[in-house]
Amino acid sequence: MVSSNLSNVADEALLEAVLPKPAVRELMSEYGSVQQALLQTYPQELEQIRGIGPVKARQLQYLCELAKRIYRADSKLPPVIRGPQDVFERFVDMQHLPVEQFRVLYLNTKNGIIAEETVSQGTLNAVLVGPRELFRRAVRLMSAIVILVHNHPSGDPSPSREDIVLTKDLATAGDILGIDVADHLIIGKGRYVASRRKG
Repeated sequence: MVSSNLSNVADEALLEAVLPKPAVRELMSEYGSVQQALLQTYPQELEQIRGIGPVKARQLQYLCELAKRIYRADSKLPPVIRGPQDVFERFVDMQHLPVEQFRVLYLNTKNGIIAEETVSQGTLNAVLVGPRELFRRAVRLMSAIVILVHNHPSGDPSPSREDIVLTKDLATAGDILGIDVADHLIIGKGRYVASRRKG
């Protein structure tokens, strides 16, 4: 009979329930932690581990996505964004992404969440996004406010010159459309910078 209390079970033991022990040992040796192994790797990398293969690698990817959704659904995420910390808590999974990703949070006039969307995904140190794709959905949703969010896989959330220019360009485009770009959060490892509020 499987115990209903798994909170004290080691990560490796949990992983051994779905993977062969040699594969788990190799994963831990290669990446150091289950979090690193599953959240910061591509399925193609996992396929190279003996005992995993393409089918199991895809299953692990799906399990990770389910885990993120369950975490977010169970975290009592605020229906209203009160400040940058609320945004960071909503998108905390981005600190583990191996490439830069650009997401947008669409809000109403009362800072209530209407929707969120991943607008673009890039490389290790760059993500391309333009005003057309960003504001197209904002207009359709009749969103009054947008908050921009992207991650730095390096772990350092300090805004680059390109980040600053992009923020200013998108804020200018938003002004023309009557949509307020309230902030641009850059997420690193365990921390963030609210770049527009920093000026």
